[in-house]
Amino acid sequence: MEKLRLEFGGFSSQGVKGENQDAFAAYLPKDHYAESKGGVAALADGVSVCTRGREAAITCVTNFIQDYYQTPPTWTVKRAAGKVLHGLNRWCHGQHDYENDGHSQMITTFSGMIFKSTSGFIFHAGDSRVTRFQGGELEQLTKDHVSRQGGKNVLTRAIGIEAHLDVDFTNVQLQQKDLYVFTSDGVHEFLSNKIFKQLLTEAGSLEERATRIVNKALNLGSNDNLTCLIVEVKSLPLADLDEHSKQITRLAMPPALEVGMKLEGYRVLKTVFNGTRSSLYKVVNEEDGKVYGLKTPSQHYADDAVFLAGFLREEWVGQHIKHSNVMKIYKRKESARFMYHICEYIEGQTLRQWMVDNPTPNLEQVRAIISQVITALRVLQRKDMVHRDVKPENVMITHQGEVKLIDFGTVLVKALAETNSLPLEEVVVGAVHYIAPEYLIKHISSHQSDMFSLAMVTYEMLTGNLPFKAFSYQDYIPVSYSEWMYQPVNKYRADLPPWLDLTLRKALQPNPELRYQAYSEFLQDLSQPNKGMLRAVARRPLLERDPLLFYKALCIGQFVIICCLLAY
Repeated sequence: MEKLRLEFGGFSSQGVKGENQDAFAAYLPKDHYAESKGGVAALADGVSVCTRGREAAITCVTNFIQDYYQTPPTWTVKRAAGKVLHGLNRWCHGQHDYENDGHSQMITTFSGMIFKSTSGFIFHAGDSRVTRFQGGELEQLTKDHVSRQGGKNVLTRAIGIEAHLDVDFTNVQLQQKDLYVFTSDGVHEFLSNKIFKQLLTEAGSLEERATRIVNKALNLGSNDNLTCLIVEVKSLPLADLDEHSKQITRLAMPPALEVGMKLEGYRVLKTVFNGTRSSLYKVVNEEDGKVYGLKTPSQHYADDAVFLAGFLREEWVGQHIKHSNVMKIYKRKESARFMYHICEYIEGQTLRQWMVDNPTPNLEQVRAIISQVITALRVLQRKDMVHRDVKPENVMITHQGEVKLIDFGTVLVKALAETNSLPLEEVVVGAVHYIAPEYLIKHISSHQSDMFSLAMVTYEMLTGNLPFKAFSYQDYIPVSYSEWMYQPVNKYRADLPPWLDLTLRKALQPNPELRYQAYSEFLQDLSQPNKGMLRAVARRPLLERDPLLFYKALCIGQFVIICCLLAY
């Protein structure tokens, strides 16, 4: 099967200057990182008036590539590269020289591109450039951050100039045979598009063409350092298949298992559940005697590519999250022939069963559980993941009271979504009563979507009911946030403090912009009254605070007026 293949070629010259302050680098790993992180190319042009411009350029291109590959594979390219660039900017900006006006002496332009799957991600600050040569035409993909002052171009944006760095971010679709050309201003300021295209189409390796481009600019009067890096897209992977989807074609569906049966070295001790989507068994590994959970997909979904891709991705997600509040999933044997995964076996009960056993829990009991679920969800958030199926059935509570989040089959991995390598979801995923409104209406999900679902669970734990009228999504999809009509907590539990209703009402705002922005804010207000919200409620008119009391008072007032008129 075809993979991403890139070819690199570049050349750099100090030109008429005494020192070359340009730098470039490119890399495409040969291992699994080629698929999870892609290839990288970068060019930097150190500012010549700075005493450490050359150091800045070299540091940025080399560290950008090295550090990018150290970021978690679950992060989106934008998040990973952005974190690296902001870190480099802080470092460069902090290299002050008080003998030279006290400003940073490590300032450089930066133009970088990450080639992942069939997408290209460009990060740019300064006046170096990235240009695409496609179908015989040139297209400049970056904008020069300069202003014209006194007949010269003055940089308005670059790494190291200010403590905060604004980076231009562009996403492009890759095509086979594309050429991406990185140049410093010593090159592109002296070449016309006509000459540029001619030199790119001439015979020779990429390095030979880059060399000719640099030499041509030098011959045409370039008075600066000159650098040209060319990247050619030699081949691309299939855009609609990620690593785990590909396994669907080679792994067989396992049969229904019974106690005593074996599957690839795992002997079944107990059937935990047989559901419509999957089955879970308590098994023992006969090689080491350890007990695990073995989860298999249901035969009913043998032809459902979206479900099976999610099932296999669940294994990948579980292996990239290491936390005590998240169920562990272990890697299958390389020789495995069947589709299943091995997970931590959790002795305990689901939150749903806990709710049955505790129909009217106190607030402290609920907080103790919800705080641990929040811890698990924050782990996913840091990994650029959204669970999308937070419900009582997907929360386990051990006999020791430890909470574990389970079931990652619907998890949105943004690092996969950004390259369109996930199967198209034709229907919404997740339990219908807990789905966030923005997912139903706009088909978008974020950590605030998980927060909404968690608040639904919290409300249900406390009251035994849901805060909104249930929709039958098979028959009707709401089109407006106004269709979610919140029911106050005291409708079901008059013993709960009024400030708790304010907390849940905010966490359950149908419009995500009106919800809490962070889990910590929700947990804080779940632990103690939010005085700001209480003051805001106190300032609201009686009609808004308590419509029933308002109309009662209105009726009494009208009655008194009528009585007075009759007496008069």
